[in-house]
Amino acid sequence: MKRTTPLTLIAMAALASKAAAAPITGHFVDDPRCDSIPEQLLNAEIGDAAMFPAVDAIAYHDHRWGTAVGVPDDGIANDWIVHMTNVSGRAWQNLFFVADAGATVGNADGGVEDFNNAQGLFADAFRIDANGVNANLVHESISADGIFQTGEEWEFVVTNFGTGFNSIPPTIVTPGLFAGSSPLGSTEGNSSILAVPAVPEPGVVGVISIGVMSLLMRRRSRRLT
Repeated sequence: MKRTTPLTLIAMAALASKAAAAPITGHFVDDPRCDSIPEQLLNAEIGDAAMFPAVDAIAYHDHRWGTAVGVPDDGIANDWIVHMTNVSGRAWQNLFFVADAGATVGNADGGVEDFNNAQGLFADAFRIDANGVNANLVHESISADGIFQTGEEWEFVVTNFGTGFNSIPPTIVTPGLFAGSSPLGSTEGNSSILAVPAVPEPGVVGVISIGVMSLLMRRRSRRLT
């Protein structure tokens, strides 16, 4: 019978702590509208704490914003600022705002498809950052480093958000459906935030480090006896 070492148990516990919503694959492709962003895959999604698993949760609210970012204002009251706080217990980086199918975003950097469920259907998207022409990230409460840390609040601007319902702000409420797999006008909201977990995650690294040190000390003790 194979023996389970303490290090194995620690690693299993660390993986269990990452239990989250169904795996997603968001495929971002650049276009000429705003900033040039490399083509990439995004493997995580965060959203409303009332709907998302705790390890993928944010608290957020939004309100109208009077200034367009990255592109001229279209003259319609459809510019929004999103305030979000990271309550997930882990850090995130390389975050993208993604509209649902049928919605439009004036300050889009390109498009995202739901690679698992709606291949070939791209929806407007932009990277949430303070760089380039589309400098939509206007506030980071802890450190201006592009990492959405635990407990940090970010504020970013969505310009010319065309949903056909100009009184409706970005609504980030549905895990697992985004871009082409989430049609505008359904009950699933109208947008999503895709991301990549920041590495390393301090809590997990700390637990594993303690376990490694304990295992090494035990091995050393056995050699000395």
